[in-house]
Amino acid sequence: MAQPNNFRKRWLQRYRLVLHEEQSYKERWQITGARWGLTAASGGFLLSLIGLTYFVIAWTPLREYVVPGYVSETSRMRAIETELRADSALAALAIQDRYLSDLRKVLSGQEVVNDLEPAILDSSALSETEKGLNEWGLTDEDLALRERLEDEDRFALQRAQSVEQVSKSIPFAPIQGEISSEFNPGIGHFGVDFVAPIGSIIHAVDAGTVILASYTSDGGYVVNIQHLGNRISVYKHNQSLLVEVGDRVQAGDAIAVLGGTGTLSTGPHSHFEWWVGGTALNPVQWLPDYAPEPLN
Repeated sequence: MAQPNNFRKRWLQRYRLVLHEEQSYKERWQITGARWGLTAASGGFLLSLIGLTYFVIAWTPLREYVVPGYVSETSRMRAIETELRADSALAALAIQDRYLSDLRKVLSGQEVVNDLEPAILDSSALSETEKGLNEWGLTDEDLALRERLEDEDRFALQRAQSVEQVSKSIPFAPIQGEISSEFNPGIGHFGVDFVAPIGSIIHAVDAGTVILASYTSDGGYVVNIQHLGNRISVYKHNQSLLVEVGDRVQAGDAIAVLGGTGTLSTGPHSHFEWWVGGTALNPVQWLPDYAPEPLN
């Protein structure tokens, strides 16, 4: 029993700390206390210091410099924004690359394959959807509104199809003359050849911007015009050009003089191509003066 009593006595025994002057030994300051009090005070001071340190590091900008690898919220948001912009830039770059690739194929006389397939609605899936809507407890008014919206969408699709037909049409003929060579993509002939006197004027078939006006070995003097609706008109084997890249033209404007330049030319004529959505179309079907008469 002696040892526990001595231990308790040592911790409860009070001590006094006194500060004296060196010369006169005059008492200047003193403090009294037991060991347990000093220990408690030291522990409280230590906990306070830890809490203050945590507050300074966790809730002040100092944490950016103290904590290794810490990324501030502002930097994190900037990184996310930068990543989103990079993804958008990559998507835009992919579209631009696809456009340039299709344009190179157009200029070289190759056929552009459209690999986008239209979506097909599954009737069974639609019936399951309608069943699910009924199970949700939709009223007759809700179902009637849904049917009306579906009818409007159907009419909008029909209007879009009619607009597409109009967009493929060619408002103005490039030249008045006889067709000497028909459209035949199977042999790489993606347009039609018009025969007319040498020196005849070639006209722009619609309003647009000249994207190519130069000489090529096979096509001779060539003019390409970009029109609205992702349409491109191509005019080859000209004797001379009347426009430059970047010029804005209107339907019927003079753009070139008929000739027979280029290695693929067999004589004076005008080779005309009509590309819509990256696909070569038969211009005869869309030219106002050359389109076949509808059957009665």
